[in-house]
Amino acid sequence: MGQYDDRDYKVGKGKPPIEHRFKKGRSGNPKGPRHKKKAKDATLEVLAFEAVNEMVTVVIAGRERRITKKQAILLGVVNDALTGTPAQRLKAVKELREIGAFAPTVEDQRLTPEMRDERARQFIDRLIEAGKRTESMQELFKDYE
Repeated sequence: MGQYDDRDYKVGKGKPPIEHRFKKGRSGNPKGPRHKKKAKDATLEVLAFEAVNEMVTVVIAGRERRITKKQAILLGVVNDALTGTPAQRLKAVKELREIGAFAPTVEDQRLTPEMRDERARQFIDRLIEAGKRTESMQELFKDYE
């Protein structure tokens, strides 16, 4: 026990009131810093995920950019394919195609002339409706001018 436990008084130096003493089995600072998971507790999958998602700074076209390690790896593979032999280029293209790197994106979907015309008509209709609403509101507030 402590050095003050043998004193004859119940409250005083080294003996706070019972209701303010630390409860057994509870930390003195329950809102203290949270403990991080130790690396030994993490699975290989978690460690790999954390490793490839770390940010690194790379120079691309003379500008510094912060990207994830997995993006940097992919950039390296593509750049190596450009400087490699034709067989290496074909292998890189095959692998990239397998993971869907060449799948068309939303930006690649080109509008047909009919689709452009329809969108233009819809835009003009919205402008006309907005103009009509503005005119009707102006007529309503004309009396207040």
